[in-house]
Amino acid sequence: MSDAPRYWTPAFVERFVEAMNSDEEFQDTADDFSKTVELRCLDTPDGEDVSATYTFEDGQVVDVDLWIDEAPSKEMREEPVDKSAVMARATAPYDVWVRMDKGEMGAAEALASPDYQIEGSMMQIMSNMGVFRGMNSVAASVEKTY
Repeated sequence: MSDAPRYWTPAFVERFVEAMNSDEEFQDTADDFSKTVELRCLDTPDGEDVSATYTFEDGQVVDVDLWIDEAPSKEMREEPVDKSAVMARATAPYDVWVRMDKGEMGAAEALASPDYQIEGSMMQIMSNMGVFRGMNSVAASVEKTY
C-alpha cells in the first residue's frame, strides 16, 4: 500500500509545498515571486471545500493557510477575495483540479471553463503565468492518489 496522500488533503498540501521549495526548475521560474495565491477546491471526495493560501517570498513558500470546511461551505464560497492580500484566487470543483493535474485540461481550457474561476488582477496573473504553470507542473509530479 502506497503512503501517497490523496489530492487536496493536508498531507498532499504539505508534500506540494516541499516539492515547490525544492524543485530547481520551479525555483528558477518563481525566482523573485513574492505574492500570495489562494487555491480553492470545492466538493472533495471527503465532502469538503478546501482553501489553500500560499505565501511566497522570492519563490519559496513561506506560509500556507489551510481552511477546510464541510461542503458546500457557504462561508467559504461567498467570501470575497481580498485583493490587497491575495494576488490571485482560483476556485474549481475537485474533478476540474484532477483533470488539470492529470494534464487532461490545460490552463487556457480551464480559464474558458465555467467551472473554473480566477479572481485578481488579470495583468498580474498573466505576467506570472509561468509561476502558475510551474505550480501545476510541480503538483502533477507529487505522488498522490485521487
